[in-house]
Amino acid sequence: MKIVGKSSTVLALMTYSCLPALAQTPQAQIPTFRAETQLVMVDVVADIKEKTLHTRALLTDLKKEDVRVFDNGHEMPIRSFDIGAHYETRPIALWLIVQCNDGVHAEWHSEFLRNKTQLLRPALAGLHIDDAIGVAHWCDDGTASVDLPAGRDPGAAVAGIDRVISGQAVPEENGTGETAMQKMIRLVLDNVHQATPQRLPVFLFLYGDDCGTHEDASYRFQHGDHCGTPEDEAHRMIEDVLETSGVVFGMNDNGYSYNAEDMFHDGRVFHLVHYYSHETGGQFYSTTDPRQFSAALDYILLQLHLRYTIGFKPLLVDGKRHTLKVELTKEAAKRFPGAEMRFRQEYIPVAAPSSAP
Repeated sequence: MKIVGKSSTVLALMTYSCLPALAQTPQAQIPTFRAETQLVMVDVVADIKEKTLHTRALLTDLKKEDVRVFDNGHEMPIRSFDIGAHYETRPIALWLIVQCNDGVHAEWHSEFLRNKTQLLRPALAGLHIDDAIGVAHWCDDGTASVDLPAGRDPGAAVAGIDRVISGQAVPEENGTGETAMQKMIRLVLDNVHQATPQRLPVFLFLYGDDCGTHEDASYRFQHGDHCGTPEDEAHRMIEDVLETSGVVFGMNDNGYSYNAEDMFHDGRVFHLVHYYSHETGGQFYSTTDPRQFSAALDYILLQLHLRYTIGFKPLLVDGKRHTLKVELTKEAAKRFPGAEMRFRQEYIPVAAPSSAP
């Protein structure tokens, strides 16, 4: 069994999120993926508990016959099985996402990275030759922008983050932050669609304040910072990402405590990026030691480069919600005890638009 050893060190240092509370979320709240191609492509990251350490490491030598995929509970024939360790999966477009300075508190939003962005540089050396990197941001005044279209210059990306978080403070306008984030996501996806070759969009939210608990949010709401996102807005935003099989990751300095039980409250979604990362098969990393930022980013890239991509034909092209499930066969589960796989949770198969004659 091939295991990537350096991931153990990272996972021993970083805290990553799992969301058991979401299993109890009403069905209507679960976002979806819209499949408009002949095959539904599911990106999967597999990891396993190491035998001698209380850590997990990437599992890289699964084969097609080791895996089962289910569409609405029906096992589907696997038509394609691409292995990242063999350089068979499509390259990635890594988008560094930040929120602009609001001039209120330095520990909120993305300002935890001020004077620390250079710590990301070592990990960015791990981008492959066909990968791309870009920068985008949103502000609570309703504005959003792609600051650096996806390209090949990690140094320019780091400089772009610096410009946003060190720029002039942008005051908040009530209720416009959610709209701005959704606009930013669409701008990024437009850039992804126009790029050649087609890449997997990866949203890395460098977001120091994921709203904390709803008690924190209640205090902040009363003091002018309208934290939390209405559930319908959150679902629309994540569907935009899932339409292109995008993956969301997050990273911060652990300045606010995270509790999955506080995810939904009073019709709003808190810990928003944690929620997005779970629904897309990503993760969220927090550390109080800025020196570990590069290790966390390095592990994120490692997961993406060593992922599997499974293709199957939809059970029905009916425009309705379909649940997705990927699991090991019984034989593979015996060979790899404790293995786990991350993948998006649902999709909607819709017919591709007909071509003009």
